[in-house]
Amino acid sequence: MIIDAHCHILPPSFAGRHQELAARDATWAALFPRAGGRVADAEGLLCAMDEAGVDSAVVMGYGWTDAALAAEVNDYLLDAAAAHPGRLTALASVNPAWGAAGAAVNPGRDAAVLEAERCLRRGAGGIGELHADTQGFDIADYDTMAPLMGLLREWRRPLALHASEPVGHWYPGKGQTTPERLLRFAANFPDNLIVLAHLGGGLPFYAAMPEVGAALGNVYYDTAALPYLYRPQAVAAAALTAGAGRILFGSDYPLLSHRRVMGQIGAAGLDEDAEAAALGGNAAALLAMGTLPDYLRDGLDIVLIGLNPSAWSVRMGRYFANPRNRFWPVLSASGIAGQLAPDSDTGSHSDLGPEDDARLPAAGIGLTDVVKRATAQASGLTAEDYRRDAPLLRAKLLRHSPAIACFHGLTAYRAYLRYGEQVARPGELALGRQEHTIGHSRVFVLPNPSPANARYSTGDLAEWYRQLGEWRRELRR
Repeated sequence: MIIDAHCHILPPSFAGRHQELAARDATWAALFPRAGGRVADAEGLLCAMDEAGVDSAVVMGYGWTDAALAAEVNDYLLDAAAAHPGRLTALASVNPAWGAAGAAVNPGRDAAVLEAERCLRRGAGGIGELHADTQGFDIADYDTMAPLMGLLREWRRPLALHASEPVGHWYPGKGQTTPERLLRFAANFPDNLIVLAHLGGGLPFYAAMPEVGAALGNVYYDTAALPYLYRPQAVAAAALTAGAGRILFGSDYPLLSHRRVMGQIGAAGLDEDAEAAALGGNAAALLAMGTLPDYLRDGLDIVLIGLNPSAWSVRMGRYFANPRNRFWPVLSASGIAGQLAPDSDTGSHSDLGPEDDARLPAAGIGLTDVVKRATAQASGLTAEDYRRDAPLLRAKLLRHSPAIACFHGLTAYRAYLRYGEQVARPGELALGRQEHTIGHSRVFVLPNPSPANARYSTGDLAEWYRQLGEWRRELRR
């Protein structure tokens, strides 16, 4: 798979709005000093990807200074990604310099965090590309960056930054976000995922210094605009010092074509595995990095156990986030979650949704999975995934001892029995109450609420959940 990790697309109307945009936004004025600069929309990008054999692309705007303009572009990017799942992943742009400008809407909340959270809830794969120089913030200042980085750490999403070289020729957008400042930024946030554009302004070359390499453990470097900046061997040098697993193919489309930058990577002299990783494998791992947290604690009535998180849910940071999944409507209809506390934002009760996953333990319900690695489809799981994670699931259940361990689907339950309990031939299994126990926990199996499980209607599923609720009531008596 080939993934271009650095592409720019904009609403089609931007092609005729240069004067307005330059007056409104400092970043636009710096990057596009004259009318007629290269801009592209989603349809143009998809055509170019098809011609170049690029399977997927990460799309972004620029580091906008104007908040309304940023929201306009973010919505366009998110709509494009939603219309082309698997092909486009959107990064949303915010400006840490907005500070408390959003206080009138939500007192005490940083405006950049508010917009970033809105976009993450809509499916953004991360935040970026930010341009610290034109946006007017100090990337090395901890207090400036901490609110946004805290949100991204919680969601396990990357931040993509424009990086500049401290030497060499000038070009539009080149600034002072150079390796020294980027190193301080990375050292301030060692638990965040960070992508530095344009080979990090040369920062990976310094990773051969032990103390520098130690501070860059979660930093990746893309090749955006590579032919304008370096000879091809710069890619090999960065792979040697920072590690081949840290290099991402990025074209900076539409500034450069996909094929031109792919050709530069091909000329870098990487070995076959390293080249394949740079062209797509590293980006695929980064975009799928992280998983959903377990919502477990002692004293739960029910722990709901899926087979593994979907890539969609991990991108959203929420359980059962695919709007076609029937889990949340069925859970609401069944009543087994009871009456959770009112939503903190609206102050009212409403049907449950993915945003309520962390609140379920308050209703006596936990969430976890047999395997914690996210995949697009269950077929993407391997025997090694089950061997690694199923025994860990057993340990979690024994430690927290819920009244009922409830598996979503017989496939999940069989996988647990085989790899977590070493039951090679579990025999005939049926939905509902099981004879097997896990420590002191009873076991129940529900139909999988996935949209792929068309055998069961929403009404059928709700009935199974009601039976689960009835068993919980029996055990409480």
